Amino acid sequence: MLEVKKFNLVKLLEKIECGEIQLPDFQRDWVWSDDRIKSLLESVICGFPINSILLLACDSGNLKFSCRTVAGVDKIETPPQCLILDGQQRLTSLFGAFFLDNKPVKISNDKEYFYYVDMKKAIAAVENASNEEDIIISVPANRKLKSGSKIKLDLSTSEKEFAADMFPLNKFFKGNRQWFRAYEKFHNDNSAGDFTDIFAEKVIDKVSSYEVISVELEKNTPLELVCKIFEKVNTGVVKLDVFDLLTAIFAAHKTPDGESIGLRKELDEIKKDFEDNSLKILSAIERADFITALTLLVTYNKSREGKKVSVSCKSEDILKLGYQDYLDYKAAIKEGFIDAAKFLSEEGITTKKYIPYKPQLIPMAAIFAKLNSINKNNLASLKKIRQWYWTSVFSEAYRDGHLNRFVKDIVQVMNWINRDQVPEIVQDVQITAWKLLKAKSIQSAIYRGIISIIFQHGAKDFLVGRDIGTSANFAESIEIHHIFPKKYCEVQKLPKERYDNVANRTPIMKKTNKFLGDNPPSFYLEKIEEKIGLSSAELNEILERHFIDAELCRADDFNAFVVDRAKKILEAVEERTGRKISGRDSSEIKKVFGASLQ
Repeated sequence: MLEVKKFNLVKLLEKIECGEIQLPDFQRDWVWSDDRIKSLLESVICGFPINSILLLACDSGNLKFSCRTVAGVDKIETPPQCLILDGQQRLTSLFGAFFLDNKPVKISNDKEYFYYVDMKKAIAAVENASNEEDIIISVPANRKLKSGSKIKLDLSTSEKEFAADMFPLNKFFKGNRQWFRAYEKFHNDNSAGDFTDIFAEKVIDKVSSYEVISVELEKNTPLELVCKIFEKVNTGVVKLDVFDLLTAIFAAHKTPDGESIGLRKELDEIKKDFEDNSLKILSAIERADFITALTLLVTYNKSREGKKVSVSCKSEDILKLGYQDYLDYKAAIKEGFIDAAKFLSEEGITTKKYIPYKPQLIPMAAIFAKLNSINKNNLASLKKIRQWYWTSVFSEAYRDGHLNRFVKDIVQVMNWINRDQVPEIVQDVQITAWKLLKAKSIQSAIYRGIISIIFQHGAKDFLVGRDIGTSANFAESIEIHHIFPKKYCEVQKLPKERYDNVANRTPIMKKTNKFLGDNPPSFYLEKIEEKIGLSSAELNEILERHFIDAELCRADDFNAFVVDRAKKILEAVEERTGRKISGRDSSEIKKVFGASLQ
């Protein structure tokens, strides 16, 4: 499967120039800095080894991927013989410095440089095997290097190059003899010819014989293995996902109109449609999520059609996805995600910040897409989806192992809707009271789920009176406030576990949180009524939408309040999951809350 080869540097760069070696389209753009390029060039000049490169052999008549030439190479119609999987930055740097005739090298910060070798330092480094500083010099496109307001080095004409003994690397393999003759004529000194001869022998000849080790993968290497190998060897860059690979595969083919298939562009347009339709929650969906959901639906349908296909959406399944499959299902999956967003909105989840588990949207979209195709997207189905959804959230089913979970959920939820076979997650799961109530961080899916239930219950801001769920959707500043403030509880010497959990927290607007300060509820509720002229009955109704007992708050009866609110939260979870919450009177609950929650 692997073959180790040695490439002469000049021959390797020539293969890049003629297009025999190109880049697969999933490779990111070139991102190296000037310092790294100089360090690489210095290693080559001194004969130091550089890391090996990784290539994938190609069948020119049947390319697996769309490809492009290395930066600086003119577009070439000739199909490549090899694609660069690892070594793009090094090869692009070497090609730009050595082979771009009279063109500067464009680097990652949009600056352009020409690269020179200090001839005297290079000879000394090679002869003495010493570490000479500044062997390689880079200058801007105007070839004038400044230090502050002064010009430190001016190489803007050939004569100035000759005077400074600075040899341009883009003449290294092409045009060095002409440059040397002009150099000798400029100095008009017999020793100049001896100097250029030494430089040619010690430096140019040595670099001309420099070898680069390559590891080459066979043409028939499976695509999923290419993806895994690429990720392993490219640990320092943005991770390649399977979507990038599929994009490159599709782009290697043509539409009936002769156009390249632009998967990335199409899915960007779909995401824009989501935004244009005020489905902000779907900004959480990445292109890879869309393709994963589509693959899940494709394999589910094919498995039900008697084809020998397992329901799956692993990397290898996505890479087997045909373009016709994509065309056949993209509209259905798009509608599935829209329905999923509407469902979440109805459940109080209006912004991606409060989605308990983003990955759960993948099977949900596939399920809605399937229901739409069989005309079963109705109230009865939604009731079951709601129970499956919240049971998954509060049992933390999506904490680990998403891919297997996706498959299990689409199969079992659809069996529940079609055959009344209750999913394992709904039938067997045990949800304990303390597991729910101890949540206190936005990083917890359970915590986000409970906050979303408060949104759905119609919670309004204490002071402004605005719907908190709507405010969150419009990116207004929402904070999770301790109903009995933390500092007040500390002064009262209340146990931290009792006051620092979700039963003593609720969402309000940031400016309201500042207004309430560290005061007990009896004080800040009265303050609110005075400030905005709100009656006690009206404020009590706002509090009730947060599952807060107003009278217990007005009496500053924290212990009774926290037990009452904990019970109301557990009841709300039971209503959504259809499951009895266990452990309401466990020793841990009694210790933390000072009473049973039965």
